[in-house]
Amino acid sequence: MLREIHINKSLEGFLMCKVVSKEFKTVVIKNKGLFKDYAHLVPETARDFLKQGHLVQNSSGLEVSIYEPKRGEDHLEGIFFVGYLVHEKADTLPDGMKYIEVQHKYATIRGKALEMGDLYVRLNNWISEQGHQQDSFDNYILEVYYPIENEDEDAEVYIPIKNEPLKI
Repeated sequence: MLREIHINKSLEGFLMCKVVSKEFKTVVIKNKGLFKDYAHLVPETARDFLKQGHLVQNSSGLEVSIYEPKRGEDHLEGIFFVGYLVHEKADTLPDGMKYIEVQHKYATIRGKALEMGDLYVRLNNWISEQGHQQDSFDNYILEVYYPIENEDEDAEVYIPIKNEPLKI
């Protein structure tokens, strides 16, 4: 019975893939590291950010991560940013933080943050099945985290896509 419920939740998340045009306003700190170390490096950087998070003006309270896409097997180190979504740009920023505004067309999916790998697999498969293509590597991937009381947080993944789907 538990297994069946898990499968249904997975299918529900898959059905929630969609394309959106969205603008993100963020206050973040920048870091870089080996892609293979992201699983511990990104949360560690996020914890460092949160120690100063109360200093961010106009914060929505939602955490965000912004990632440089991996270009290939020989691309070993990447740049990423962690911080908060904000409602508008503040007059001043805390030391070491920067304001980044991004607007693009994205394929997106929302699900449990603990299932992040599965969310990426489902979303990438959906992008391909729908005839879309990930946009250039100059456009970063975003993750937005939604706290849920008494549960594991949700995450929404945004992968930048080109404006027109492939014609097959």
